[in-house]
Amino acid sequence: MKTNKQKKGISWPADLCLEGNDQFRGWFNSSLIISTILTNNPPYRQVVSHGFVVDEAGRKMSKSLGNVVEPDEIIEKFGIDTIRLWVASTDFAKEVKIGIPLLQEVQGNYQKIRNTCRFLLANLATLTGEEQLVKELEPVDEWVLAKLDRLTNYSQENYEKFNFNLIYKTLLHFCINDLSSFYFEISKDSLYCDSLESLRRKQIITVLYYLLGGLLKIITPLLPFLAEEVYENIPFNFGYARKESVMFLPDFQFLSTINEQNLKLMEGFFLLRQEIFSALEKARRSKIIHTNSQAQVLVIPKKEIKISQFSLLNLARLLLIAQIEFAEKTPQTDFYEEQKYLIKVVKTSVARCIRCWNYEELKEESCSRCWKVLNQI
Repeated sequence: MKTNKQKKGISWPADLCLEGNDQFRGWFNSSLIISTILTNNPPYRQVVSHGFVVDEAGRKMSKSLGNVVEPDEIIEKFGIDTIRLWVASTDFAKEVKIGIPLLQEVQGNYQKIRNTCRFLLANLATLTGEEQLVKELEPVDEWVLAKLDRLTNYSQENYEKFNFNLIYKTLLHFCINDLSSFYFEISKDSLYCDSLESLRRKQIITVLYYLLGGLLKIITPLLPFLAEEVYENIPFNFGYARKESVMFLPDFQFLSTINEQNLKLMEGFFLLRQEIFSALEKARRSKIIHTNSQAQVLVIPKKEIKISQFSLLNLARLLLIAQIEFAEKTPQTDFYEEQKYLIKVVKTSVARCIRCWNYEELKEESCSRCWKVLNQI
């Protein structure tokens, strides 16, 4: 049996045997018995069993019940990548539910991943060569690339274990919470308003370059059509963009070294951010400010917290507020008491720049950064 397979150029044993969970006493067992008798070896290296597709109520699909979902119809309506993502979102070892509302939800999540890639492509349009990439990054940049590195390794491990639903969940969380809601938001000001030669803008472009490559490696097995479309529309022609197809994307490092102190600094920042955002929400409800960008924030630590560590961060830009200051404990009132900090929020007295809309000291209605950029045109 083994010899015949080798003669036909077929590897033996098989890398994987995939069947429904009704085959443990069927094909899984019978092929194992026969192979063991004939070759003294199992016929496969791995076994994966899957459940059956049922309707939204968990009922077996039947023509008499009228609950059969035709594959051609849902592929036509939602696209093949959405169907692949729906499969990846499920624990396929159990019974898997399908229905139009479920597919609509997955389609919405697919669009979020797609929009993440669109943002990256659009903002990398000015990248023409590797000389524009910089090595010295800010702590927030190192943090997001470290998150990407962990996500890439986690995805690789779970691809090998066929845990596609775990990859789907962590990928979606990264795109929505770490990128769209945080890193992209704090980066827009520099991307849209800084000079093209600005160091901060180059740092962000460097991060976006690695984010695009890392996300392509993660999504290609799940969403091959989206990945290929994104790869074909990469606006630069160096590094990982020089291959014929996204399927040949090379391995590469996002960071040569990771500064653990910077990662710890960012952990402390996110704890501070959570408490400041809580205070800002209370200030908006009290009509003290209309938007966070108007806020001038005074922070007093309740415990012994080294506030000097935050000097490495541009906190106002990371928090998207006008100003932030730290002080020792004082008898002043009107503070919001959070878990680790006392926080006072007032409306800033400075005006808003007509170009970037940040609240800054102005020169001819523009902040100093925008004034310089406008005078270079």
